[in-house]
Amino acid sequence: MGFRENAISRFRQYREEADRSLTLMRETEEVARAFSERLFDGLEYAAELGREAGFDIEAESERGIFTMRVEATPGAEAEVAFGLVRGVAAETDEDLMHEDLSRYSLDPSGYSGRILGWSEEVGEEACQTFAVYRDGLWKTKGVFVARARGRTDDADDILNGFCLRITGRLIDLATLTGGVGKRWAEGSYTLLDHRQRSKRYPTELRLPRFSP
Repeated sequence: MGFRENAISRFRQYREEADRSLTLMRETEEVARAFSERLFDGLEYAAELGREAGFDIEAESERGIFTMRVEATPGAEAEVAFGLVRGVAAETDEDLMHEDLSRYSLDPSGYSGRILGWSEEVGEEACQTFAVYRDGLWKTKGVFVARARGRTDDADDILNGFCLRITGRLIDLATLTGGVGKRWAEGSYTLLDHRQRSKRYPTELRLPRFSP
């Protein structure tokens, strides 16, 4: 086999490997996207049930970000936003890893997509992480649900029950129930701040060790 034929044969192998890798990643992205839509629908349904129970809960989806806000009374409020992260990658967090995979395997067949949740009441960084795998397994950990797992094709009642847990924790953050609390913190608070009511005296949110 001459150089030209050998080079073409090698490039065909590269093409096969590339097609396999890209297909696996696209499939994982699609599974994660579909699950994010089901998750957001479940959260919106939970918000609807919360309103029927007397809570002021707003839920909206805009540009791929789902936001839910609870206001018990003026000043007693909390918000969480969820979004699907672009791309897929190998999972390194043991709590989010697929049971059948090794943390050291970088083969695209084991990649996961991620859905993240943020809440300013907790901090700037994401406080809830979902890992969604191509075979339909999903796992999560964070402030709203310490640890949980499920299947992307679980029945609506199962997923809606999970979304109810998230909504309940958001209410806890707004109303300081369920073990959530605040304590006075160190920080600047001047007489001018007090006179102008430009800001509140610094406090720190204290979170319990939420059970799975």
